[in-house]
Amino acid sequence: MSEQVPTSESPAVSTDITAREEAALTWRRAHPLSPLVRAWLIIVVFIYTIANNLVDDLFTGEEPLDLRELGEVGPPDTVFLSWTSIFGGFWFLGVLAVFFLLLLLPFLSTWFFYRFAVDDRNVYIKSGMLFKTERKARLDRVQSIDVNRPLMARLLGLAELKFDVADGDSSALRVQFLKYSEARSLREQLLAQVRTLKEGSATSPAASAPVEQPAHRDIADRLGNHLTENFLGVKDAGEQLIVKVPVARLLGSMVLSLGWLVGLLFLLSLGGLMLWAEISLGAIFASNAAVILAIVSSTWKRFNTGFNFSLSTSPDGLKTRFGFTDTTTQTLPEGRVQRISVEQPLLWRITGWYRVKVTLLGKTGDQGEFAGELLPVGILDDVMRVLPLVVPAQQDGGVSPAQLMAGLAGSGAEQDFTVSPASARWFDPLTYRRNGFAVTPLLLLVRSGRWVRRLSYVPHLKVQSLELSQGPLQKRAGLAHLSLRVAGGALSTAVHNADAEVARALTVRLAQLGVAPAPVPTSAEAGKVSGTSSQLPPYELLPLPYTATDN
Repeated sequence: MSEQVPTSESPAVSTDITAREEAALTWRRAHPLSPLVRAWLIIVVFIYTIANNLVDDLFTGEEPLDLRELGEVGPPDTVFLSWTSIFGGFWFLGVLAVFFLLLLLPFLSTWFFYRFAVDDRNVYIKSGMLFKTERKARLDRVQSIDVNRPLMARLLGLAELKFDVADGDSSALRVQFLKYSEARSLREQLLAQVRTLKEGSATSPAASAPVEQPAHRDIADRLGNHLTENFLGVKDAGEQLIVKVPVARLLGSMVLSLGWLVGLLFLLSLGGLMLWAEISLGAIFASNAAVILAIVSSTWKRFNTGFNFSLSTSPDGLKTRFGFTDTTTQTLPEGRVQRISVEQPLLWRITGWYRVKVTLLGKTGDQGEFAGELLPVGILDDVMRVLPLVVPAQQDGGVSPAQLMAGLAGSGAEQDFTVSPASARWFDPLTYRRNGFAVTPLLLLVRSGRWVRRLSYVPHLKVQSLELSQGPLQKRAGLAHLSLRVAGGALSTAVHNADAEVARALTVRLAQLGVAPAPVPTSAEAGKVSGTSSQLPPYELLPLPYTATDN
C-alpha cells in the first residue's frame, strides 16, 4: 500500500505508517475495560433478561430459581451441556459466564487489535482484525482535543480522547478508552505539544508514558477518589470559570419552551383520550409512537446537553462541560467561531433569560456531541460575561453595550440600525420595524424576530457566500432579501425585506470587507460618528484598492 500524505483539508486520514516510524514508537493498548463500554447495550439486555424472569416468577407466584437445587441436581445429561460439569455445583453460573463472554467476544477482539501511539508530532492508531486500518493525525493540524465520557465509561472511570480537526467529525481521530486521570494527563501533554508545534519549534518530549497515580490506602479512599474524579468533575490547570447554569434554571427554561408545552399538551390529550374512550395504553403508544419518541428524545437531549453546563477559559481556548449521563468536555479554539447568535424566546422574556449560540468550523453536532451553545440559558449579566469572549468590543471594531441592547430588544433605527422600509409591512407586518442590520468595521449585526428575538453577529472575514434574491412581489415593492453563509453552518443568516438599493449596497460593502476589513476608528473618531444613521447610499464603495468595474 502506498502512503497518503494528509493535506491541510484532511489532517487525519487512513495511511500506512512507515517501518522507520513504527520502530521508534511505543504502542499502547486501550484500558482492559474498554470492551464493556462498547458492549453496554448487550450488557443491559443480558441483565434485563435475567432480572425480568426473576421478577415474573415473583409476581406470578411461581417458585423462583434456586441455585442450590440446581447444584444438587447437576446439569442435564446432554451432549451440549456435559462440559458444564467442570464447574461443579456452580454449573449454571458457569454457563451464564461463558455465554456472556461469547457475547463480548467481538468487542474483546476489537480491543485486542486496537493500539495507539504518540510522538512529538503525530498520533497513530491501528485497529482491525480482518481489515486493518492505520490512521495518523498531525498534532500541528489538530484544532482541539475533547474528552467524551459515555455513562458506562463514567461508571468504570474511563474517558475517550477526540482529536478534532477543521473539516468535521468525519476525519476526527479517537482514542477509546483510557483511565480518566490518564486521559486528562495525556491531553494536557499533547495540547502543550500542539501549542509548541504551532509556534514553530517542536521541542517538547513525546507524551507516551502514563503519569503514575498516587497510591491509596484502602478501598474507601479509592471509592472516594473515583466518585470525585468521575462524577464531581476535575478542574484543569489554568482554567477560570466564566458562567455555570443552575439545574433549576435549565428545568425552568424547558418548561417555558413553546415546543415543550405543545408536547406536554399532546401527551395530556392522549391520556385524556385513553380515559374517555377506554383505549388501552398500548394502542395509544403504538398509534403515536413516532411523535411520543420524538418528544421524549428532544426533551432528553435538551436536558442532557444543558445539565451541569459550565463555560471556562483555558490556555487553549474556551472550554465547555455538560452532560447528565454522558459528559463532554470540549475546547473551542480561537478563530473557529464563524457566527454568534443571541436569542430570547417569547416566554423567556418573563424571566429575562437568553441563549447564546455559535457556529463552529467543523462542529456539526449531528451526534449530539456539540450543542452549538456557549450559554444554554442565562440572565443578561451572563450574556455580558460570555459575549466579550467571542465578540470584539466597540473600540476594536466590534459592538457597544448600547448597540447590543438595541439589537436584543429594540426596534427602529436607533444605534445605527437600518430597518426595512414601510413597504415591507405587507410582507412582515409584525417584524418589519425590528428586522434590520448594522455594520461595524469587523462585524455585521443582523436583528430579526418578534416571537423569538434574535441578534446575530457575523465577522466579515468569515462570510463564505452572499446571495441577493428578489421575488416578483418584492421587486414591485422595491425590496430584496440578502442571505449570508459561513463555514460550518447549515442555515444562513438573512437580512429580510431590506430596501433593494440598500441591500445591493450592503452586498458590495460586505464583499469588500470580506477581503480587507475597514480601518477601526479611533476613540475620537468614534465619538464624532456616534448616533449617525447607517443607511447605506446605493453602491457606496469603501476606500479599498478596487474600482467600480471590479465589483
